[in-house]
Amino acid sequence: MNWMKSRTPEERKAIAAKSVATRKKNTEERNAIELQKMELRDVLLCEVRRLQDKLASLERHELVNKVSMSLSNKALLTEEDIIKGSAPWATASGVYFLINDDKIIYVGQSTNVYGRITSHHDKAFNSFAFIPCDPKALDSLESLYIHIFRPPLNGDYVHGAKRAPISLQKLIGERNA
Repeated sequence: MNWMKSRTPEERKAIAAKSVATRKKNTEERNAIELQKMELRDVLLCEVRRLQDKLASLERHELVNKVSMSLSNKALLTEEDIIKGSAPWATASGVYFLINDDKIIYVGQSTNVYGRITSHHDKAFNSFAFIPCDPKALDSLESLYIHIFRPPLNGDYVHGAKRAPISLQKLIGERNA
């Protein structure tokens, strides 16, 4: 005998409703699990793409480093290394030295050293150096270096000394006062 036939219509209705609810709940759980799988798959695909991009970047960096090593016997710096070693643009104020064949040939000053050095196309130099300096001290520091090094392109001698913004006597007098 069929156990369902022995039930009352209300019991059969309740059993059918419970069955429908159970199927609905099971379907929702399966859909939720499938959605979680899809989300996890998307996350993993994004991670795979990120790692592939990183690998491609590292391969490019390795290739470029090989070229750099062949050109200069040095590896290229990373962006992080360059940024760590950078100086604020404000430090471009200073006293600069034009150098030719390991000899200082000119001492100058500027609040924009890099821009000023490019204007010296009339002087024969193959390298430069500069000392960052507060703009208020430029005249004094430049004068000291001109008096010490007596670079050949810094103007004529005046009373036995190279022309500088501040005389040596005045510089010495300022410091001893």
